[in-house]
Amino acid sequence: MPIDHTATFPAGPDDVLAVLTDEAFLRDYAQTLGARLESVDSAPGDGGPRTAVRLVVPTLGIPAVFTRFVGREVDVSDRRTWTADGNGGHRGVLLVETRILGRTAAVRGERRLRPATGGTRSTVTGEAEVDAPVVGRQAEAAVRELAVVVLRREDDVLRRWLGSPD
Repeated sequence: MPIDHTATFPAGPDDVLAVLTDEAFLRDYAQTLGARLESVDSAPGDGGPRTAVRLVVPTLGIPAVFTRFVGREVDVSDRRTWTADGNGGHRGVLLVETRILGRTAAVRGERRLRPATGGTRSTVTGEAEVDAPVVGRQAEAAVRELAVVVLRREDDVLRRWLGSPD
């Protein structure tokens, strides 16, 4: 199930990336989601920074058909690896996943930060995947919807950190 999300920010790509990889930002973002932060790590990598966040996330808002399977909360791993794109921007490879009843639900994709008039254009593209043969497509649609909600909340926190009221 495809994911496609675009946002703009009032700062350059380097500044946006600096916030996205700041441990304090990641903690604030987790709190905004209503998640319990288990661990957070942000470190420089060979080609660029890496972040790894482990969260315990409440399942409020997921479709009722799945509630009985997932319980009140799920453990989520969010890993991102960033590199410069050679055009003044950055490319982040992202993997967000959880395991439920021995099955994996994941969002795999990338986030691009590109210079734009007045700041940065951010695009997130990827796929929601659920390893569940009978309900896979329906579950993937639910994961996709949740991913877009989470991206919007992340954007809101990012704008606040960048000093933009939008």
